[in-house]
Amino acid sequence: MPANQSGAENIGQETDSDAIEAAAGWMARLLADDATEQDSINCQQWRDQSSLHEQAWQRMCQITGKFASLPKGTGIQVLEKVSQSVVSRRRFLNVLALAGIGVTATWLGASQTRLGRSLQAQYRTGPDETRTFTLEDGTRLTLNIDTAVDVDFSAEKRQIQLHQGEILIKTGHESPRRQFLVTTHFGQLIALGTEFCVRQYKHYARVAVIDGAVEAYAASGVKPQRVDAGQQTRFDKTMIAPPEPLQNAAISWRHGKLVAEGMRVADFIEEIGRYRPGFTLYDSAVANLTISGVFSLQDTDLALQSLASSLSVELQYRTTYWVKVIPAR
Repeated sequence: MPANQSGAENIGQETDSDAIEAAAGWMARLLADDATEQDSINCQQWRDQSSLHEQAWQRMCQITGKFASLPKGTGIQVLEKVSQSVVSRRRFLNVLALAGIGVTATWLGASQTRLGRSLQAQYRTGPDETRTFTLEDGTRLTLNIDTAVDVDFSAEKRQIQLHQGEILIKTGHESPRRQFLVTTHFGQLIALGTEFCVRQYKHYARVAVIDGAVEAYAASGVKPQRVDAGQQTRFDKTMIAPPEPLQNAAISWRHGKLVAEGMRVADFIEEIGRYRPGFTLYDSAVANLTISGVFSLQDTDLALQSLASSLSVELQYRTTYWVKVIPAR
């Protein structure tokens, strides 16, 4: 839980700014991947400590325009219901940044949470950048937006810990006796002289193999699955799906494009929204429409305009940072 908010002894020393920053931390905490009902209870207790806290919480609701003045007693289930059309915590943090409100690793539990570990990772990217690194063995490691990894090379192994986001790896040529591993929240991948992408979602991870092969291991120890070039699969802690043909959408980000092949509008908006500041939403009435084409991830306004010109939908803007895809009128 956010620091310095477990008791009431410091309340008298708090300023409005302190309370606003704490409220921002609580919102971000409740949107973290590993948020629990206890976090919601602790947040409620913090709100109940003083009228200053409750006012700060309601002000944050107004700033983000997302939680619409949540009533007292709101739990994580309600938070998820209200924010179901907003697909990532990254966008929420973006909005806080736009409002001039920072969120520190201390608020989010520092190294005790996934987000905290991500903030302290060796290699990371922001919400609007990709970066490529050459590691000591010649491996090329590309981080997509909002990605965090740690690298651990030893005499026995080469290991990359993916905390969040998406990476493209082209392994260096080295003795196979020193395995190349990618560890996710859901399991581990062993590279067999390969080029591949790994993306970590909230409830599973996906691996897409461009060249060579990868062996996927779920955390539960079920039988591993080999994924060859031209294939992809998804896995969580308990299962590994059978490999399927590689979809261009899984790897096209490396060229700054989104390749949609009969993609649902809901999925399209989720992808485009990753590359836009603020909120990118859709009406449930258009969620299952499908779109095909190649769209720019560098110019998401153009991508959205292309969507609107291709389907019977239109774009509803409230601000530069708030857009919703709705049925055409």
